[in-house]
Amino acid sequence: MSDWVIHKFGGSCLRIPGDIIKIEQRIHESFGKPVVVVSALWGVTDRLLRATREPWQWSGLVNDLRRQHSRFIPRVVQEPLFEEVLKHLAEDLLSLCHEPMNDTVKASVLASGERLASITLSTALREKGLDCRPIGADELGIIIAGNGATINLEATSKLLNLEKLSEGIPVISGWFGKNIKGEIKVLDRGGSDLSAAAIARILDAKQVVLWKDVPGVLSISPRWGIESNTIPYLGHEEALALARAGGIILHASCIEPLKGTGIPCIIRSLHDDSAKTMIGPDMKTENKGVTAISCVPGMIHYSINVDGHRTASILDSLLNLLKGEAVKVWSLSAGEGYIAMFIPSSMANVLEKTMESIDVKWQKSETASLISLIGRSIEIDIENILHCIQEECALHMLTDEEDLQGLMLRLSKKFKLIS
Repeated sequence: MSDWVIHKFGGSCLRIPGDIIKIEQRIHESFGKPVVVVSALWGVTDRLLRATREPWQWSGLVNDLRRQHSRFIPRVVQEPLFEEVLKHLAEDLLSLCHEPMNDTVKASVLASGERLASITLSTALREKGLDCRPIGADELGIIIAGNGATINLEATSKLLNLEKLSEGIPVISGWFGKNIKGEIKVLDRGGSDLSAAAIARILDAKQVVLWKDVPGVLSISPRWGIESNTIPYLGHEEALALARAGGIILHASCIEPLKGTGIPCIIRSLHDDSAKTMIGPDMKTENKGVTAISCVPGMIHYSINVDGHRTASILDSLLNLLKGEAVKVWSLSAGEGYIAMFIPSSMANVLEKTMESIDVKWQKSETASLISLIGRSIEIDIENILHCIQEECALHMLTDEEDLQGLMLRLSKKFKLIS
């Protein structure tokens, strides 16, 4: 294991200039050699996404971004690299005015948020005495898989430019990289966490710390208005189950690279030391119970009937096709002669066309809400359950309960998840 410690600072840690002071403190506290991975400043990615649809407003956007970043450190506008990124952004947006469907140019526009953040944070930290160097993910050699859902670890391991990490503290732009053709490619939203995890895996780092605006992973998402406990430890499989079930703080893609490595992933609040969550190897225990609860409205259960001997081949074909269509499968179970899955209702038409192409029979439920109980060996009776899928570390149930907040509160009390 190397001496590297990967620190990822998301947009929620880059809202106001005062956040820089806390970031400096966190880097000074690092017990190993720090590598920083950074997302775009708060709100910038959303603005760039809108700009890819309305590129004719490029001039106002470029000037606004210059002002927003200079509020963090005025001297950044004197950095040639900063102005170069803004120049390329303006050129890309002008190009989109003529070629609005050019995905390569769109990716370049979106990547500019992380590039600007890397330069801005490096400049601000250098002013405070830290020897920081901005590094673009494409320069470093990050290779994005074809569908944009993950990082190609094998290709990145071969191409990673270690010399760029050897001087000072590298501040790497997250969320994007290159594809195998050398074109800029962005990851799915939340992909900067994956960037940090992949770099930790390749460097065999001591740990990776994901700095957020919440004290670790909560048992209940704050969106439900329920004050819940921070989960102190999650095994990889539990963490994956929670991420796939809609855990906002966690993204499944950032957990996968760390499985089997022994590299801990710690989720902490930038401004609060009261609690944190560590994600690490699964520990088999006799304990049963619920660690977290997730609820996602707008889901459909599909039950697919196949000839028993064809189950494995049909499942493999179906998953490959869905991956190509970017259909998110929230939970899936399969046995001889059947395949069952939950997917968002917005993806129903795509799934049904896909199933028609491989000639299978299926039934579907009405649109309802998916309740996911995260934990091992869960047994529970809940009213109004339409369908359920049991996994090793989760029980997923489709319910037509109208009072979801009331249901979440009752379950939180039942499993003692309220702080």
